[in-house]
Amino acid sequence: MTASISALVDALFRTKTSVKGTFFVTLAFSSVVFAEPCPTPKGLSPEFGINRVIDGDTVVFDDGSRVRLTGFNSFELNDSGWKGRSAREAKRKVTKWLSRKKVRLAPWPAAVDRYGRLLGNLWLDDKYLGELLVSEGLALVVSVPPQNKLVSCLSSIEWAARKARKGFWSLGQLPERIQAMDKNGFRFGVGSVTKIIDSKSFILDSRLRVLLPKADPNVHIGVRFEVRGWVSRSPQWVQNDAPWTLKLKDMTNRVRVF
Repeated sequence: MTASISALVDALFRTKTSVKGTFFVTLAFSSVVFAEPCPTPKGLSPEFGINRVIDGDTVVFDDGSRVRLTGFNSFELNDSGWKGRSAREAKRKVTKWLSRKKVRLAPWPAAVDRYGRLLGNLWLDDKYLGELLVSEGLALVVSVPPQNKLVSCLSSIEWAARKARKGFWSLGQLPERIQAMDKNGFRFGVGSVTKIIDSKSFILDSRLRVLLPKADPNVHIGVRFEVRGWVSRSPQWVQNDAPWTLKLKDMTNRVRVF
């Protein structure tokens, strides 16, 4: 296949979709939607046992090391409603998959975040843990450079799960409406550009200020975007225009939809 999977996924997202929530691509593309397995890692840690599963994207090794899995995000256990149920199912699945097994972390040596957690993805038998969760509709892909080596393949797997309505994709709740956004945390929402602040920032649905990592000349009033990442309260000077702010870590976390 000459085109890269990431380019194909981007093309599929840009294809005309249903009015309800961008869940269906046109029939002409349906035959080419498939999941790309993630590549075998080039660097692997020694084997570790699992001491504890904290949630769908955080575990503790038997040596006490805390690990934040990268390339995807599961919902929080204390979330209400369907998000909380999804988070608990993600933890249950991870606990089951990792029970009494040895795993390896990739890449290795692993980077460490500001909380002292190792950053990487677990290689389990012949798959990454991220592949399993995303394919079940229990986690969302998110790119946070430089720990984003698996985003291309995970995006392909997410699209297949989305099209097949696996896990939370079956509920019709995603992407969330920007107008309904009422608290911080990880969000995956869709909205239209209502104001352009400058070449690297704009506002969706008079609710969410989006900060881009670089200028994007293709942003125009009325364009619809799906955005994903961690939302926080906007600074006072912009709250009247947009009470919430999302600082994108990577341009792939912003996709135009029709």
